[in-house]
Amino acid sequence: ATSAPCTAFCQRICIIMADLEVAENTEKKIAIASSGADAKNGCDVCAIKCWTKEGFIGSYDWRFLCTPQVPCLKAVDPPMYLAKDEKLPLALSLSFGLQHMLAMCVGIATSGGMLHANEACWTFRYDSELCDRQSFLVSCSWLASGLLTIIQVFRLRIVGTPYSIGTGLVSVMGTSFTFLPMGQAMITNYIEDAKATGDPRCLPNMPYKDTDTLVTDCQGVGVEAYGKFLGTAAVASLFEILIALTFNKKFVREKMFPPVVVGMAVLMIGGALISGGMKYFGGGVFCAQNMLSRSASFGGPQICNESGEVMLAFGAGQYWGLGLSVVLMGILIQMLGSPYLKSTFLFWSMMFGCLVSAIATYKDPATGETLGYWTDTRISNAPVFTFFWSEIQFTPGFAIEYFLPLLICSFITTAETIGDVKMTAKFSKVTDEAEIVARQQGGVLADGVNSIIACLCGSPPNTTFSQNNGIIALTKCASRSAGFACAGWLIFIGLFGKVGAAMASIPMPIVGGVILQCFTMVFVAGMQILGPLLKVRRNSFIVMLSLAFGLGVAMEPQVVAANGVSSFYGKNLDHIYGLWPRHLVCDEFPKVETEVSPSSCAVGNNAITVSEADCTLIGGTYTPAVTEMVETKTCANKNGNCCKKYNKGMDSLRTSIILVLKTPYGIAVIIALVLNLILPHEKEEEEDDDEPM
Repeated sequence: ATSAPCTAFCQRICIIMADLEVAENTEKKIAIASSGADAKNGCDVCAIKCWTKEGFIGSYDWRFLCTPQVPCLKAVDPPMYLAKDEKLPLALSLSFGLQHMLAMCVGIATSGGMLHANEACWTFRYDSELCDRQSFLVSCSWLASGLLTIIQVFRLRIVGTPYSIGTGLVSVMGTSFTFLPMGQAMITNYIEDAKATGDPRCLPNMPYKDTDTLVTDCQGVGVEAYGKFLGTAAVASLFEILIALTFNKKFVREKMFPPVVVGMAVLMIGGALISGGMKYFGGGVFCAQNMLSRSASFGGPQICNESGEVMLAFGAGQYWGLGLSVVLMGILIQMLGSPYLKSTFLFWSMMFGCLVSAIATYKDPATGETLGYWTDTRISNAPVFTFFWSEIQFTPGFAIEYFLPLLICSFITTAETIGDVKMTAKFSKVTDEAEIVARQQGGVLADGVNSIIACLCGSPPNTTFSQNNGIIALTKCASRSAGFACAGWLIFIGLFGKVGAAMASIPMPIVGGVILQCFTMVFVAGMQILGPLLKVRRNSFIVMLSLAFGLGVAMEPQVVAANGVSSFYGKNLDHIYGLWPRHLVCDEFPKVETEVSPSSCAVGNNAITVSEADCTLIGGTYTPAVTEMVETKTCANKNGNCCKKYNKGMDSLRTSIILVLKTPYGIAVIIALVLNLILPHEKEEEEDDDEPM
């Protein structure tokens, strides 16, 4: 009887030792796979004689990619599979690269500097220095994405280590959607705080853009905020490098980044951004968020002013028409287009929307003037050629209060990259598990290094673009020459400042029609990862609870911060109400003149309240009101003058926590990660739960 516990104990020790041996062998296989560098680091795929017919055109059958899929035409068989090390003719490489570039260039431009700088382009929140650089930031994003794609596709082995940098696959890089809300929040808060506290850089009665409207221009405040965003994001990207250097460990792969956490991260990135896409679709974010709050303050809605000369209220029928032109063109392409057009439908849909908006006009009912949806100011002012740092230099800074939210963004981006590389390896017919893990390690390391480089170049952090995996599956081309060609195309369009300016001049509903679909693609990618996992009860519970809070705060952000997304009177609401009101971290409140005793007019034995002039007329003795400066904790005005001096440490902590809790993918991923660590696996479900993603 006494030997039974000993026997069970020994059996348990044997199982643990066996698991450790398996883990050790797995790590050795991963190390071996990592050390096996691709031939010439991937450059060999470009070693072709392009001056020959075979090297320039080759014998590829183009019919499948170019034949429209209509009932009257005979279906064409798919082309042959082109492996990752396949050498392609130059024309074919450029064609496949163009296909990848067209599928991602819009997403890069919008999630890059375009929508960040847009937060400084409103009459109520204006920084001319940042707003005027919107097109330049678009070009920077394209340039950075092209250069960093080359690093990711190369797969360089780090000499003397078991690590590599890059996947050695067609893992194209672009600016990350994950960091977009944080960058926008920093620019918004810095400008609004500067206005509320009377920052000397906020100059009143300055011209707004090229109009006669006079506004307060907080010159350089948005530029400073964007620089701090880049610097803080670069520091947060060191997390990805740390994960890459420990990725061979089983705990990191299976506990920190299991499929259920990766899927939830991707799903909630899309879920958090879809509402933003709808706001752009209806005319613009600022006018959407403040339609009701401005009406309460000033008696009318905030007017959208991001569609050329046409300025209408959010959700106007004209804006709907422009946005739907993009969506309907995309549907038509999916119905009748060739595979090439289908894989790049976002670009062609946007082009059709631009054509519609260029032809359409709006007649102002008040003046009878005919107005257009385009203005050529940015295009005419933009230089022909541009490059990093040529127009403005963003000094990298560090904002401690935003570090935790940006660190969580880095975690989510890491999870997204792990899933992306897994899918790219699948479509590239890389089947050995150890080699897949080794390429994931290289991809995550390149993601971290590339994000730091991107921030130094003035572009938001970069990550792999998951939607481009669909092009690999469609074209059956996994050759890295397509990845190098895509990088070349991105650099090419980034060098021309006029192209970036044209992109930044597109009417906002057109942009909304495109990015609404971009953001939803990310959401659908998360659904595809999570779908097979939901048959396991444990995973279903994790997804349910994560979605409850993630989508909950997306729908009702004021449950965390009382101001929600409103700007008008928003600072006051945030100061007084909410989960953690900001007045609790204020050390010195502003003072307002308060009446201690009212004025009075003594007439005989009676005291009445009348004006001083009236009191003199009736022969009374007037006593003026007695006032004194009294500290107020409920704001000195309606525009955010609520605190003269905050407790810097506590205010930074509050900002970090509030941002994490009200960001859908912040709170959802934290819940998923914690639940995955603490919930036990049920024995009968372990086999299903461990299926590869």
